[in-house]
Amino acid sequence: MSWLAPLFIAGLAGLALPLWLHRFARRADEKQPFASLMFLEASEIRRSRRHELRYWLLLALRLALIALLAFAFAGPLVKMAANAVGTGSATLHVVVLDTSLSMRREGVWDRAQQRARDIVEGVRGGDRVMLVAADHRLRVLQEPVFAAQRGVVTGAIASLEPGWSRLDYGALMSGSSSWSASAGENVELHVITDLQQSASPLRFADLQPPLGVTLDLVDAAGEQAPANARVAQIAVAANDPQMIEVRVEGDAVTAGQRSAVLTVNGTERGRQTLAADAPFPQVLRFNVGDLGDGEHRVSATLQPADSLSADDSGYALVRRLRPKVLLVAASVSGDDATYLRAALQSLATPSFDVEMGVPSALAQRTLEGFAAVVVSDAGVMDDAGLRQLRRFVEGGGAALLTLGPRSLQKGGEALTGATLARNAQRAGSVAARVDDMEQSHPMLRDPGGWRSIRFFRHVPVTPPERANVLVRLDSGAPLLLEQSIGNGRVLTLTSPLSREWNDLAIHPLFVRFIAEATVWLAGARAEGATGQVGTGVDIGAGGRSGGAVFDPAGKRVTALESGGVSAGEEISRFVPDQPGYYEVRGGGRSDYIAVNADPRESRLEPMTPDTVQRWLALKPLPPSSAGATASPSGAPQAEPRWFPLWFWLLLGAVLLAFAEPLMANYHLNILRERRE
Repeated sequence: MSWLAPLFIAGLAGLALPLWLHRFARRADEKQPFASLMFLEASEIRRSRRHELRYWLLLALRLALIALLAFAFAGPLVKMAANAVGTGSATLHVVVLDTSLSMRREGVWDRAQQRARDIVEGVRGGDRVMLVAADHRLRVLQEPVFAAQRGVVTGAIASLEPGWSRLDYGALMSGSSSWSASAGENVELHVITDLQQSASPLRFADLQPPLGVTLDLVDAAGEQAPANARVAQIAVAANDPQMIEVRVEGDAVTAGQRSAVLTVNGTERGRQTLAADAPFPQVLRFNVGDLGDGEHRVSATLQPADSLSADDSGYALVRRLRPKVLLVAASVSGDDATYLRAALQSLATPSFDVEMGVPSALAQRTLEGFAAVVVSDAGVMDDAGLRQLRRFVEGGGAALLTLGPRSLQKGGEALTGATLARNAQRAGSVAARVDDMEQSHPMLRDPGGWRSIRFFRHVPVTPPERANVLVRLDSGAPLLLEQSIGNGRVLTLTSPLSREWNDLAIHPLFVRFIAEATVWLAGARAEGATGQVGTGVDIGAGGRSGGAVFDPAGKRVTALESGGVSAGEEISRFVPDQPGYYEVRGGGRSDYIAVNADPRESRLEPMTPDTVQRWLALKPLPPSSAGATASPSGAPQAEPRWFPLWFWLLLGAVLLAFAEPLMANYHLNILRERRE
């Protein structure tokens, strides 16, 4: 910990050890009686003095070694001017490997790895190196290490593989500002990529590197980009529901010898050869017949594969659904039941199978087969029917409730826990209108239509805990509430379908609202849910607000904004990292999301040499004046920075550690000569 660093100064007490040892090693001359010195030559005092000089030099080396070690561990800092930072001899080499889909092209990835290894092997001395993988996100695979540890970076390069998403060079330049170097280090950004033209941002200025960064573009594409074709779209023909159309885009030179193979739920249903004399795009039609009810996984693959086989397959979902909806009302022939049934049956895709029922029969029915239950005036339900409906919703079902006179008599609605508001009026002398609404909700896309509806009466309720008020009247009273109960969800409309309460039933908005609300509740869509690699996907697009998600390989995926999910935990949004079918499990059923690669990755045209040179010529922006101190001339001046000295002190200690035994051996040899 940093607060312990000053305590290492106490290591200077170790200086006493060599002082004591050297004092102990000194030998005092003993006087011996001798008859006469007149016949002896005088000794050379100069030689004895050379011995003493070498003795003190050895002592100085040992003292300096201990002092350098103590100060190195204490971590001293020296203040440097801002303009001196980044001008040192040390360099931080940031090796960025493009792991986008286009790098899967034959031979490109091998060249990219070799280029990266060459750069890492060239790091020497006090330079450092770090490794980053770049596609739709930037991942630091190896934090900065010194040249002596570059083997860990080389190992990380060998284990890395390209992904399936897209790289945006503008996002890369913006994100690279977070890879800051230590004081005194230069930063060299080595971007190893295929220089794909489609990876360029919309604004050329977004390619500007951060301040203090030297950009090095390493082209791994090699030769000229080869011809490439991809499956661009799979859809049901507009004029024939039994016909599947496959759209193929790319370079026409790949046609003639290639075929498109169509599979439905893993079984091949057709194969057609691309026309050699027809321009691209080409649309191939496959007659698959009646697929039957359910959700069908339809994929198309080009065979044989070209140099970029990663985009040779496309994925889609075709839904043939007829969801069952149970409509509960006090009278199956009443106006409210008639309005609701007509609205539900008006939708063509999906086509609802509407079944009528009275409240007394609700308790004896099995609700698991229904996609949703619609109740006109929730106050008509008895306790047994309410328990049955609660079990259905908590198990993952959906319900649409309206509140009316019977709900007023009961003082609220028991399923959601909505109670009457104390200070609200049950009826107003002036018709209320919609004032505030959640326009981002898929059911509320026409705010103007809602505001033209008059509400003469409504049931004034206090929203239950955790309920989301989607629509409010101009009095502030809630009109439409959304609430999750267990694994299911409930919509509550606080005014019934009665001409005495409102004119919603005769408004053009009514049919669309009831149909879209039921589609949203039941998770029934005419088209299957789709996504794109590298782009966030709402699980609600698959028919529910949450669930456990598994990728095409069967591995459980994590949430978009968290590091992972625990067993049984549901997520609402995730980012797919590969094409194929993602499975969403929950609520007693499984749904699929068809995920395809970004089509821009299939365009392999490289940047022109002129564009590359213009990119390299871009100079970093000057530092922002925000947070800077003004110089006497008025120009912004950055604050001084602290430069650590521990590395240089430790380097000096290592050098002294080698010099000390050499000096000690030399001194011992002199002592032996004296004794001889």
